[in-house]
Amino acid sequence: MHLIMKSEKDVSISLVIPVYNVSPFIERCMMSVIKQTYNHFECILVDDASSDDSIDKCEQMIAKYKGPIQFRILHHEHNRGLSAARNTGTDAAKGDYVLYIDSDDLISNDCVEKLMAPLLKDNDIEIVMGEHLRFSEDGIQNVRSSWRHKEELTSLEAVRNGFYGTNHRMPPAAWNKLISRTFLDSHQLRFREGQLWEDVLWWFFVLKHLCHLYIIPDVTYFYYVRFDSISKGTHGDVSLKHQCTISNIISSNFTPGDEGREAALHLGRFCRNYIVIPKTPELRATAQRFSKALPFRKYPKEKMLLWAAMLLPHNHTGKEIFKWIQKQLFPYK
Repeated sequence: MHLIMKSEKDVSISLVIPVYNVSPFIERCMMSVIKQTYNHFECILVDDASSDDSIDKCEQMIAKYKGPIQFRILHHEHNRGLSAARNTGTDAAKGDYVLYIDSDDLISNDCVEKLMAPLLKDNDIEIVMGEHLRFSEDGIQNVRSSWRHKEELTSLEAVRNGFYGTNHRMPPAAWNKLISRTFLDSHQLRFREGQLWEDVLWWFFVLKHLCHLYIIPDVTYFYYVRFDSISKGTHGDVSLKHQCTISNIISSNFTPGDEGREAALHLGRFCRNYIVIPKTPELRATAQRFSKALPFRKYPKEKMLLWAAMLLPHNHTGKEIFKWIQKQLFPYK
């Protein structure tokens, strides 16, 4: 570990905000960036071929802004999705650390200052993660209370135990994490283009490499719950297809020696999908990989849940029986 005291200007930061048809929300998001208590950073807005006036609003706000934040707007020629927009912003980032912000969310006024503070004391930290709150038009929905004090995890094993442990509380979302660009580049950590729930897959691969995570209890991010968001508004069959793709990729890349914990954590989503969609050779192969990763001796409940999904009839009765079995095996999930 190399402990080197730095000044704020020694740590360069790039905020990356994908923008696509978010006219009702973008000014709120932009204002939360402009109001930062620390504002010596760059903010990259990636226009994913918006068809509304989102970018016009951004340009108007930037034109009026007279402070030190360096704004840049990058344009996609056609709509490529959230993952591609994040990747474009990441590739263009000049900062040592990257902070992803979704354009319908907002950050606290001291977000950058709070997340950056640990980096001024330790230049080995790969990710600094803050707390977040969920809100909607009706107000704050819940206080997540993932952690109540600062926590520093300084090994791959400690980080993985923190997420794959029985009481894991780390959200897999890419936002609200200040991430070393060197870490992202050295492990080729980008988002799978065209994929819904891309954060789940991205975080799965992040956890294969993350050796130094610093967690702060401060609320630095406000996640806006939209019922017309990309994932919630997508047709059910398409949504299931994307989720099954994630399960397929994850099960094909289980970490040797830690397959069981990874499979156990991602099993519930896979089983719920398996019981409702037509079976394909690819889907059956995914089920077999989950089964192999979950020996009955060590994971009896998970194995029984998987067997139930595989053996029950895939009709209304089978679905209801599966729900009952899942509730009996995992009453608190």
